Order: sequence, then C-alpha cells, then structure tokens
Amino acid sequence: MKKLIVLLAVLFLPLVALPAFAAQVRVFVADMNAIGVPNKDEMKATLQALLAARLNSDKIIAVGSAAEADAVVSGTYIVLGKVFSMDAMARTSAGKTLTRAYIQGDSSEELIPSVGKLAEKLAAELDKVYFSGQPAPGAPVAAIPRVAAAVTVAAQAPLAAPKSDIIKKEQVSVAPVGEFIKPKEVEQGNIGGWQSKRLTGAANLVALGATLPDGSSEVFLAEDRRLSYYRKGGDMKLVAETEFRSSEKILSLDTIAGSKGLEIYVTLIRGDELASQVWQVQGDKLVKLAGDLSYFFRTFSLAGGPKKLYAQAMGRDADFYGEVFEANRSGDEISLKNPIKMPRFGDIYSFNQFRDQDGKMLTAVINPDGYLIVYDQDRKELWRSNDKFGGSELYFQKEDTSVNARVTGDKYRWIFMNMRVQVTAGGLILVGKNDGFWVLGNARAYKKGTVYCMAWNGSTLEEKWRTRDTQNYMPDYYFDEAKNELLILQTVQRSGVTTRGASSLAIKMVE
Repeated sequence: MKKLIVLLAVLFLPLVALPAFAAQVRVFVADMNAIGVPNKDEMKATLQALLAARLNSDKIIAVGSAAEADAVVSGTYIVLGKVFSMDAMARTSAGKTLTRAYIQGDSSEELIPSVGKLAEKLAAELDKVYFSGQPAPGAPVAAIPRVAAAVTVAAQAPLAAPKSDIIKKEQVSVAPVGEFIKPKEVEQGNIGGWQSKRLTGAANLVALGATLPDGSSEVFLAEDRRLSYYRKGGDMKLVAETEFRSSEKILSLDTIAGSKGLEIYVTLIRGDELASQVWQVQGDKLVKLAGDLSYFFRTFSLAGGPKKLYAQAMGRDADFYGEVFEANRSGDEISLKNPIKMPRFGDIYSFNQFRDQDGKMLTAVINPDGYLIVYDQDRKELWRSNDKFGGSELYFQKEDTSVNARVTGDKYRWIFMNMRVQVTAGGLILVGKNDGFWVLGNARAYKKGTVYCMAWNGSTLEEKWRTRDTQNYMPDYYFDEAKNELLILQTVQRSGVTTRGASSLAIKMVE
C-alpha cells in the first residue's frame, strides 16, 4: 500500500508543477530614454507603449507597474543622422540583470518593425530564463523558482472577504518570501459604502449638487453631448437631462453655490472655439442661465480653501492660454481677478496648490506625460514622481498649424483632459490614476483606476492611503470633504455607434 501511495505521488507531482512553469512572466516596460530626437517626452511614451504591446504573448504579459512585475525592461533609443540604435535590458525587480538586446536601423521608417524584432529577442531570452531552465548570460540561476514561488504563495494564501475599500500605508506589508506586497486587512479604514445600479450613458464627468430636505443629494453626470440630473436617495433617480448639438462636446462639469441657488458650469467646445454654458435646476427641470462663454471653467478649493469659480482662456495656438483667474459671472459677462501664474505644464485642469510645513505655497501639476510634479513659489521644480498618474480618454481636437502636422500626417491636434488634483483643508493631495491595456499615441483604452491620497513631507509626496483598483475605467472622481465621502465614477460599457454605453457611481466612506 505504501509503495502504491508513493507511486501515485510521483505521478501527480509533475501535474502540480505544470501551472507554476506555465504561468505568464509579468514584465514592466519602464520609461525609454531617447537621445537625438525632437519631442523626447512623446517619443519615450511611444517607445514604451510599442515595446510593451509587442512583448505580450502567451508566456509574457506586460503590467502597469514595477511593483507587480517579475522583470523590468529599460532601454535607450539613439538617433545619429538617419541611423538609429535601440538597446534594451531586462532586470529582476531586485536589480539583477537577466538579459540585454539591441537592434539598429537605417531610417525612422524601420522603427516600428525594429521594435518588434527587439521584443522577439527579449522574449526569447526571457523564455530561456523562466521556462527552459537555461538562464541567459548574466542572469541569476534562481530566476526560475521565482515564478513557481509566486504561484505557491498565491495558492497558500487564505481567501478572505475584503473589509476595506481604502488601503492605508500601514496596511501594506512585505511578504516574508519573495517581493510581493500584500494588504493586511484590519478593521480600520472604510466602514461602509454605496454602489449605484447600471446607469444609461458612458459618463465622463461627475459633479455634486445640494443636499435636499428629504436627505437625498443632487448628482450631475455628463456624457460627450448630454447633461443628466439625478437625485440620489436609496438609488439614483434620473430627474432631467438635456442634449447638446452634434458639433459640441462637454469638456468639464462643475457646480458652485450662486446668489440664486446652485449653478452648473458646463465647459463646451464647438468646433475650435469654446462656447461654455451655465445651467440651473428649477423644480424638476434644467434651465440655461448663460451661453457662449469663451472660457474653460473649473470650481475647486485652491490650497484647501473655500470653493471658488476659476476660468482660463483658450489661445489660437495655445490650448490653454495665460494665467488662471478667479471668475465672477453677471449674466453673460465674466469678470476676472487674482491671476495665478502657471508653472510649466500647468493649466486650469491639471494643477492645485498646497502649503508646506513652513506655510510656503507649493503647486502640484500632472504633466502631459502623466508625471506628478511639485513646484516651489518661484515655479521651479522640486520633485517629480517615478510613477505616472492621471489618465483620461476625454479629449478635444484643434487644427494643428504647426510643423507637427507634416510629421504626424494628422491635421488635428489631440488634447486630452487630465484628471484633476484635489487638496483638502488639512493639506492632503488627492490624485487619480488610470492604468490601461491600450495607450499608444491617441489610442487610449483604460481598464482600471485608483485614487491616491498623499501628503508633502518636506521633500516628496508620501502616500497616506489609496483605494482598491476599480474593475473598470475611472473617468472621474470627487472627494466630498464635508461628508468624508469619495465618489468614484466608472465606465461599465463604452459608448458605440448604436449604444450610449453605461456607467456606475460608487461612494466610499473614508476614515
């Protein structure tokens, strides 16, 4: 009998081991350095996206951060005259070199196929390291068990229902074996929440209104060309909606208390020009108060202060022109005061300000490449994040009269609306982050989102807590500091030719 048990165990062992070696290797493609090319930041992002897309296979999957990767790939793209060279190196997350590869070409027309060949070389060497048992030159011999260890740890981890939608810094611990971050569930954190049912329309923006006498709340959602007014009680009830022209597109949705009740600022673009409007709820109807306003509008708490209305103009060549101003409206007239000079990359939607421990005013900006930057009072850069934040599928187009149109072949310039930066009265900085499965140039499709809460420690922005990843693209969020509620908008189904798509709204309680 003992011999039979031993024999069965020997036969069963290979079957148990197979999934460990059949698991995909998780690879993160870090920023690629670009030398000797114009538009370096754009080229870096393009190379990163190209290489990540071409590394994906049945054995390799590209992931969105180094923290979740088995291997990290970095590289350099160099152009000398018409000739280019592209080098790449794969390391473990601990920094040990796994393999190197390079490719070169005689003209920029060969770049895309060359990236594909480089990906094939890297994939072949990574296959040797993780699957064949024969490490590539310079690779650590212990690379293979690491994949198996990941499966083993996952298999042994107990299944527990999530207790918190907010992950605080002290809840994150490093597992004793390997380099895996596991959330340590504790009772503190999120103590409850609310989730809407499926809402018709793939909304891009959310804004809060007033709290009504019966305890329900006003919630406004905006699609590309539709403004919807809901009342949230036990569920979301659609009260009224208005649809805009096919030539118009909603870029921003904001609310603020006016002299005669809540005012809804809808930033609209019509062709190449801004044609923003102001609306108000009167009874169960949406009524327009003003239109054809040539400004971008945003209502927010600058440096955690009182909520105010701000405006910025659009230039002919500049997408966002000049300073951001405090704004007041009287009918169709807008008056501006107290200008705020923008640091590099700053515009009305990508910045906010906060004070450090000495009371000095600092500015936080998400740049077009997605990096979070902190500037001092003289608008000099103090700190830049290593990870990317923001990420939005909402955009508008302007005719491109620059030399770029001849290079790209696209006569329109695509301007993506970045996620807003919120600052609380206590000086905490909230930023959103979307990760995508397809982000290449103007093609964007995000699959999950997270909201991060950070604080300035004198030298860097330090994470205090973050939400769990959403299961869908997160086009917008809003932190209601008065109620300590975090509203998270998700796209359940993207819009198409025959459908408006669908959304959902979640509210998380933050302690």
